[in-house]
Amino acid sequence: MSTWVDVTTVSKNNSLYNNTKSFEQKNILGKDDFLRILVTQLSNQDPSSPLQDKDFIAQLATFSSLEQMTNLNKSFEKFASSQMNQYTAAIGKEISWTPEGSLSPLTGVVTGVSSQDGNYYYIVGNEKVPTESVTEIKQVITASK
Repeated sequence: MSTWVDVTTVSKNNSLYNNTKSFEQKNILGKDDFLRILVTQLSNQDPSSPLQDKDFIAQLATFSSLEQMTNLNKSFEKFASSQMNQYTAAIGKEISWTPEGSLSPLTGVVTGVSSQDGNYYYIVGNEKVPTESVTEIKQVITASK
């Protein structure tokens, strides 16, 4: 006698395919994907025509390059965030700069920092001052009475 299963009570979460992502969701191959492809290729190779040493070395070199590029990208992201921290140290300080096309320098107190297209700007009043235009940064001295 066979056992019947009520399909209305079977959870849809029992599927093996629920944890997979569609191609549209995952469009970037990482080092884990590359390693998985390499292992699959090695396990399914034709024994009468195995992978040549030079091909295997080339694939390992490509894998190593991919890993180094990933590490370099992470380092650049850390560097970019540390640059913002460096510029925020000027908030509350007085800066001097010479606007483009002008001969006389301006001064003002930095109230914020802005980033746009990879460039950093000090915010002084309603003006964005490019950090490379700044000629002097000094502590604001308040007179005590």
